[in-house]
Amino acid sequence: RFIGSYFLQSLLAIVAFSSWEKALYLGGRTLEKSGLFDKNALNNYGNPNLIATDVDVTAGFDGGALAMGLICCVCIIMIVWIEINKKPKP
Repeated sequence: RFIGSYFLQSLLAIVAFSSWEKALYLGGRTLEKSGLFDKNALNNYGNPNLIATDVDVTAGFDGGALAMGLICCVCIIMIVWIEINKKPKP
């Protein structure tokens, strides 16, 4: 049980770190177009497929960044929860 709790805490720390890195990556990506939107903006191989829009478009990846940040927070809370609930040795 003692070794298992450290293993679980280590696993949660790895997941928290990787989700934090992914949140930083997704949070920094923003695509801005004004008046025209490239349908294949992420996979543009020199052939833009422009579509007219009514207003300026700002497509960020904020939803994914928030989700990965929440996963990181839950992992950190669980690490602390496991540490608090460890029974002291008599």
